[in-house]
Amino acid sequence: MKQLSIIFIALLIVSCDFLTSKKKDKPFNEELLNVSDSISQLMSKYHYNPKELKKDDYLVLEKKVKNLAKRVKTKEEFITGFNELWKDGPFSHVSLSFSERKANEMAEFVDTLRVGNQSVSLQWVDKTAILTVNTMMGVDTKERVFEAYREISSNGAKSLIIDLRNNKGGTFAGVPLVSHVLTDSIDVGIFVSRKWWKNNTREPKLKDVENLKSWQGWSLKTFWNDIQEKPLTRVQFTPMYPHFNGHVYVLTSNKSASAAEFAIDALAHEEKVTIIGQTTAGEMLSQKMYDLPYGFQLSLPIAEYYSTRIGRIESKGVKPDISIDQSVAMDLAISLANEVKLDDAIKKAQLKIDTIDELPLGKDEIYLFGNMNDWGKKWNITPRFDHISKGIYEAKTTLKKGTYEFKIAPMNWDFDFGANPNQEKAFLGEKISLSKLKGSKNLTLEIENDTKLKFSLDVSNEKSATLYIVKD
Repeated sequence: MKQLSIIFIALLIVSCDFLTSKKKDKPFNEELLNVSDSISQLMSKYHYNPKELKKDDYLVLEKKVKNLAKRVKTKEEFITGFNELWKDGPFSHVSLSFSERKANEMAEFVDTLRVGNQSVSLQWVDKTAILTVNTMMGVDTKERVFEAYREISSNGAKSLIIDLRNNKGGTFAGVPLVSHVLTDSIDVGIFVSRKWWKNNTREPKLKDVENLKSWQGWSLKTFWNDIQEKPLTRVQFTPMYPHFNGHVYVLTSNKSASAAEFAIDALAHEEKVTIIGQTTAGEMLSQKMYDLPYGFQLSLPIAEYYSTRIGRIESKGVKPDISIDQSVAMDLAISLANEVKLDDAIKKAQLKIDTIDELPLGKDEIYLFGNMNDWGKKWNITPRFDHISKGIYEAKTTLKKGTYEFKIAPMNWDFDFGANPNQEKAFLGEKISLSKLKGSKNLTLEIENDTKLKFSLDVSNEKSATLYIVKD
């Protein structure tokens, strides 16, 4: 009997603990349900076209968010789950995050943001300038584009390659990128707010904005205010000097998105521009941030964009003039700049595609990222790994005396080669096994003197990658 009493008491304690846990969870999940309701209310109040919120795909997703709020245990889980759901949402530019600053301060923050010199790089192949722009965000990105065109002009470039394959958008850096190429002013598109859809069911046309002044400026705060206040906002580009008059090749991928698509479409108005690569992401809306309860912040689209050339870009993307895998778009552009016939250039590029497909990492180009190059921000000293033999990739660099942290990854960081648990230290002349995992730990390397190094990555064994570092 005594034993039965003890068992009963133990069960009662466990049961009480379980009930207490459930009670603790309930207020937390009620908070998240409150957040999900607030998201729906903000969507209803500020979304560029409320009619889209009545469609089944949105209503189904709205229910999934509520179910997510009921079951997750942490705020982090809710943010991750929400953003995963919206990856395949009915429209783009919806995301959830923790609030780092008030929503009304975000525009001013973005207007003064400097992102670092990894945003723009200018390289040369003979008289062909290769201008790589990795983001449209940042005051300094805009400044570097201006500087690049001055250098392009002073060096007498005959052809220009603009690489936007890894550009996911931003703000206004696309304006000088486009304007230095233009020969005349052009109407490129129209931003459309909910005020248009309140009184119209048809898509806007150029004639609808012919009597409007084109929007001008560099302030995101002003832009957000203006596009919400007006049914339609006219977008017109005018030439900037120095003017580049040679042939222009614009490289695209399915990751080129948002403000990058805006720039690609604007450049396509020029006859001398050839777009090479893949159809862009089709994520061309303008978003704004709004505060939510309990420290969350929501980004949602407040305006959509219609190109005067191809219409709505959202969900469709911008198609290239020459469709080819983005991994060989640069090779094809350089061949064309060197006056190789198109058919011959495509055959050459296709041969490279066939070769790349046989590589262990396929089309992914990988780089040595670390504090020696500010994790890729110092692009001119961020070495790329070249495929040397079956499964072996090599990169070379010179490091000064010091301690370094690093990883090996593609530009988009879809995965990275880093340290296995308790194996963070790498040594010269010793092989170290690596973990291929997004978000793996950093490797470390101590260098006693200024040294030229060769990094050899062996991925011939799919289950175990190794790294071997030696003096070059």
